[in-house]
Amino acid sequence: MANAPIVSWYEGTNEKSKEVKSTVNFGTVDADSSSPTKVFYIWNNRAGTDDCSKMEEVVFTTRDRNGGTGDTVGNIVEAVRDNWFKVRVDSLGESSFTPVGKGGVGTDNPLGTKPLGTNGTTTNKNASTASVWSASTPLSLGVYVQPTTPNGFIYKVTKAGTTDGTQPTWNTVEGNTVVDGTAEYISVKIEKKPATQEILGLANITKDDGTNANLAGGNFVQVSVYAEVPITASAGKNQLVQRVSYRYV
Repeated sequence: MANAPIVSWYEGTNEKSKEVKSTVNFGTVDADSSSPTKVFYIWNNRAGTDDCSKMEEVVFTTRDRNGGTGDTVGNIVEAVRDNWFKVRVDSLGESSFTPVGKGGVGTDNPLGTKPLGTNGTTTNKNASTASVWSASTPLSLGVYVQPTTPNGFIYKVTKAGTTDGTQPTWNTVEGNTVVDGTAEYISVKIEKKPATQEILGLANITKDDGTNANLAGGNFVQVSVYAEVPITASAGKNQLVQRVSYRYV
């Protein structure tokens, strides 16, 4: 069984130092006005050395601190109950914001949730170090080889041996076997893109400063979030959680 997703959040930029580990404060917002917009990067397996499970059916919403929809007597949280928070999925190239929270019949978003995803791709971390194929060369188990003419795949040695005198026919179906002399490989696609509402959990070499985060673009989503406070809002503090829900196998 694969490892469970390893989820982390970063505020403002993709730097490791910006990881969210405590309360996010949107500040004091007057009625009939909006809060500042905050940007969050939501990761799976940032800089992980091994693959973990991908996140599937990923959605964003808000909930009160007890996990409710903000309408419990004695625990009213207007920001959740009345769908104050708006979210835009920047990693999908969206331009408009969607309200999240309780939702409900007659609201702009009855489900109260926002599907998350990304157009980014994750590059296999072994692609840059895979050796170019050569004839009559001994290969150890677990090393990676690339064809002399790039084809979008690298090949992991699953049976140690010596390459043939001529280059094999490189299979371009993920997971298929290639026989080369006495060695065998499994084909590995270099760039992988998540399906709709997925965040990949592939191993990656993301730097702490985030400058090469694009190489793990399938492992995170970027969202912009703000609160739009109506004129009818009550005075007081709204404490809530921003929640990302998902399933994994």
